[in-house]
Amino acid sequence: MLKNSEIGPLLAPTSAVDRTSSQAANAIADALLHCLNRLRDHGSPGVANRAENLTLALDERAVRVSLIGQVKAGKTALTNALIGRPNFLPSDINPWTSVITSVHLNTAKPEGRNAEFTFFKRSEWRNLVELGGHLGEMAKRADYEDELDNLRVQVQKMQARTQARLGKNFDLLLDSQHSFLGVSPALIKKYVCLGEEDNASEGRYADITKSADIYLQNDHYEMPMVLCDTPGVNDPFLMREAVTLTNLSKSDICIVVLSAHQALSTVDIGLMRILTALENSQLVLFVNRIDELPDPDAQIIEIDKYIREILQTQKMSSDIPIIFGSAAWAEVASAGSTEIIVDDPSQALIKFAEKRTARLEEAGAQVGAAQDSFCKLTDLSGFYELQSILNEKCATEIMQPRLRSLGTQALDLTEQSLVYYEEVLSDSPQNRATIDTAVYFDELDKVLEAANAACLKVSKNFAEHVILIMTEAFEEFLRTETTSLKAFLRSNGDIREWSANSEKLRWHLNNAHRKFAVLAPAEVDKIFREATASVEQIYERLVSGDKKLMALHAPTSDTPKAPVSLMRTMALDMNTGRFASWFRRNVDSKRYVAKLTEITNAEMEATLKDVHEVYVTDFLSETRKKLHDFLVEHTNTLQNLLSLSNEKERADVIKDLGLDVKIRKRIDELKSIREKLLLLTESSTSEKCVA
Repeated sequence: MLKNSEIGPLLAPTSAVDRTSSQAANAIADALLHCLNRLRDHGSPGVANRAENLTLALDERAVRVSLIGQVKAGKTALTNALIGRPNFLPSDINPWTSVITSVHLNTAKPEGRNAEFTFFKRSEWRNLVELGGHLGEMAKRADYEDELDNLRVQVQKMQARTQARLGKNFDLLLDSQHSFLGVSPALIKKYVCLGEEDNASEGRYADITKSADIYLQNDHYEMPMVLCDTPGVNDPFLMREAVTLTNLSKSDICIVVLSAHQALSTVDIGLMRILTALENSQLVLFVNRIDELPDPDAQIIEIDKYIREILQTQKMSSDIPIIFGSAAWAEVASAGSTEIIVDDPSQALIKFAEKRTARLEEAGAQVGAAQDSFCKLTDLSGFYELQSILNEKCATEIMQPRLRSLGTQALDLTEQSLVYYEEVLSDSPQNRATIDTAVYFDELDKVLEAANAACLKVSKNFAEHVILIMTEAFEEFLRTETTSLKAFLRSNGDIREWSANSEKLRWHLNNAHRKFAVLAPAEVDKIFREATASVEQIYERLVSGDKKLMALHAPTSDTPKAPVSLMRTMALDMNTGRFASWFRRNVDSKRYVAKLTEITNAEMEATLKDVHEVYVTDFLSETRKKLHDFLVEHTNTLQNLLSLSNEKERADVIKDLGLDVKIRKRIDELKSIREKLLLLTESSTSEKCVA
């Protein structure tokens, strides 16, 4: 029999978590912050404010990690393990009223607050009560008036219960927020867990709470992170689906929590539609509750193989990380105590640990030589492996690219400052007396106008292309499923056994958006580079003598997020949950095909409208804003340069800056900053540098 001291290291070897990548990212962030502070002190006029904005962006760089899965999959217990506080978040949340709970680790927090609970806006609550939220919208589109009435009755009952609990405070709470300095499990329960009907204090505000934000410090993570515990995706009421999916669309990484008893074999369609809408690189699968398996050591191998086969059939990467563990074990072990579960009468952990120990002894030195394999064998709770993957993904896939982007922007500000100070010291300014400032500003306006027009054209072309592909996908779905339904009806089959293949439709819709998400930013980046080259030419005509400007650094476009409309439940998902009863109970057999056509066309119209009006439009808006901000920065710098054509203004500048030696000291400092930023951004030195 293994001793407690022997089981502890097997359960969660947290000391073995490799934080090298996280430490490297933090080192880059610290160095970048130092450069921004120096740039703020030594940059040319106007640069200080822009450097301060980059500093604020650096402070808000937390990686967002969401945990998703079916109801009672163990998401909350796993969140508690990751934050190192067993039972901190209530794990007995009623799925009908569960709330997105975001735990901010090592991030900046609101002054004097460690917890914030935000209530629904009046407009959101009105939509929920009067229309039934997204479910109501679907029912209305599909002309399911009976179900819509039933849905309203349920929501109204919830509203009556909430008003009875809160009394006259109910109306005052909407559109508001509660904040606290102290935070405890009992406090959190009031806002995120419904509790018992006869318990007025537990879950008092849960029905009208939209989101909960908790702020903690945790030494297990080297960088700021936000862990979001979300409601179950197979919540039968789905009232908060829109809130949950909006959160997921903004997430950097998603941990999909599965039950070892199911492991995708009976996973609901809600989970699969979310998985296929996200990028494979965003996903980590955590197969929970291996402590409840009869023989986890042997069954893990079988389940892993099965899951990868399922992923392949869904046209998803089989390389998505799959971690096997127990949130219950990890939750206790993360707090540094194993006695509770070691004393479990079932002795599941002890039996598992003994089998793993035997395998380790058989493997001997070969396993010891391979650290990854060794840790996978020894990490019974899955806690070490999950933390390691999170640290690595956060650092290398999320944080370092963001830091490089901020570093590139800082480098651009440094170059502008260098050009300005070099020009201040120039003894022979080029054509100062004959410079027509209006010409330069007209050229900048033309650059912005041309780039805006090009971005609009790219956005329009891709929007039309995406909409066309999605339209064809809906039409193909309707043709295929109509044929299938007609054949089924001719065979006199039981309609309850027929279902539409909406998964295939979702795959085509998501694939169309992925193409847009990859190709559109690439085209926009070309436009950014062309605009930057035009600005470079203006600088080179303006600077004096033979001085050459270092190549400017073009901004880069952001990758469009996965549209919520492609993750949410559709009325076409007739083979699951509430929609099955709608389709089978409310539609006469003679009208099945007509109803299928009606529902499909309604969903197509709603989806295409959302994709075009929200996501394509948002991408264009963000793109144009980034382009505008970039050109405004250079307009300000060029304006400062052009002001030097006036000898009096140049004399005033020199007077304000001090003697030549002080200006040269600034130049030396900026060159030092440039050298450091080049290293941080992993850029090679350009041939175009200020002489």
